Amino acid sequence: MTTPSIPPITRITGGVAGVAATYAAVRALADGFDAAGGRLRERAADDARVLTEPDLLESAPLSPVTFAEAEARVLDATTGVHGVLEASVVWQADALLVRSTVTAYQACDRLVAESFTVLDYAVGRAVGSSLAASAPSVLLLGLLGGTAWEHLPPSARRRLGDGLEEWADEHPDAVQHVVDGDGGLLDGLLSGVPALSGLLGLAPFHPTAADAASDLAGLYPAEERPHVRRRHDLLVPLGTTPPDDLADLIRHLDQTNALSPADRPGDQGTIEVQTLHAADGTVRHVVYLPGTDDLAVPPWSHDHEVRDLPADLHVIGGEHTAYADGIERAMKDAGIGPHDPVLLVGHSLGGIEASSLLAHGSGFDVTHVVTAGSPVAGIHDYPAGTHVLSLENRGDVVPLLDGRDNADSVPQVTVHFDDHETSIAGNHDLRHYVHGAESVDLSDDPSIREQLASLRDHGFLGHCDTATSQVFQITR
Repeated sequence: MTTPSIPPITRITGGVAGVAATYAAVRALADGFDAAGGRLRERAADDARVLTEPDLLESAPLSPVTFAEAEARVLDATTGVHGVLEASVVWQADALLVRSTVTAYQACDRLVAESFTVLDYAVGRAVGSSLAASAPSVLLLGLLGGTAWEHLPPSARRRLGDGLEEWADEHPDAVQHVVDGDGGLLDGLLSGVPALSGLLGLAPFHPTAADAASDLAGLYPAEERPHVRRRHDLLVPLGTTPPDDLADLIRHLDQTNALSPADRPGDQGTIEVQTLHAADGTVRHVVYLPGTDDLAVPPWSHDHEVRDLPADLHVIGGEHTAYADGIERAMKDAGIGPHDPVLLVGHSLGGIEASSLLAHGSGFDVTHVVTAGSPVAGIHDYPAGTHVLSLENRGDVVPLLDGRDNADSVPQVTVHFDDHETSIAGNHDLRHYVHGAESVDLSDDPSIREQLASLRDHGFLGHCDTATSQVFQITR
């Protein structure tokens, strides 16, 4: 049996070596310039006060020439052309210049991002308007295409499907821009069929993909209070084994995910709380959160599953979900105290919920989050001192479903790696993220090393001797 090769890391953003950290360091440098200028200005004032010293003034009649020389030199050193006061002005002018430069760079970054958003919206709206205008033709082509598809040989169907997957795999940026234009696409469709907007109760304007997702989530019944119960009959093989590295965390998440297979819908919605026990008696907890179980949910309906299409739409739209409520209830039922350190590890939808709980707050001391294949670009403002490590596999379209890249911030590091295959669904599989985590464990990138060091320093990796496990099921 051959050991799979470690996939290459293709891009790293954020963290202590990211652009945001660099901007912060440059601003700190400007603060240093300001402080130096302030000290020099104070020194100029102190030196100028020498001329008012009584002993010096009393010596003026006795030695007027030397007094005049001393006075001239003090004034030259303090307020002269090359004096301390002038130097203070130069230092503070440099501080102003440095801050202005950083502000200009940040404004340019925002302008570029917003320009792409506006362009994606315009393209999406044009496509939507065209589809609405040609609706009868599209329906006819759809019927003819469906009939033709049924008569195609299986090999031809596979080639067409493989071609679409290959295109998406080779053009992830294009996929991301298509998704970013979803708001415009929906608006274009609604503008061409105005009655549809009133019939569905949809707003006429959706500037972003998140706005479109939020509005479409309204086609489903409101999220209900979840039911949470302990599942003593379900066990995670790694549940009693403390993790040593990032790859162990993702392997563990994969095993938790396996508790909710598609052929056992009665077990879907399961999560795990692993409690790590250190030799000094302290505890910390790792909560493993799998992703979506059911995408085939028609509008105006839902079932008992909390990890479904409506939940995806709600959370991408920045709204709370029954899954999130259930996670917090399960954490409480597991005995997690309000001051116990918590690491959340999530795949797909689970990663979005984990990031949202950290950014928006909960009743727990969540300090770290690890996401695998999760579209979390819409989540910002992680508390200072917290850590978010996001893994994205090339060819996995799920992390692209927020329509933009993750923000470059000090708390969050995003690692892109290439372990792709030809299947879109396959690229989202956690086995690829185990391989990606192995690459991260071996990386010498300073942002990655700081993230992993923090996980170890907080006792989540390679610190605890024993572990206990509790499995919970969350349903509507």
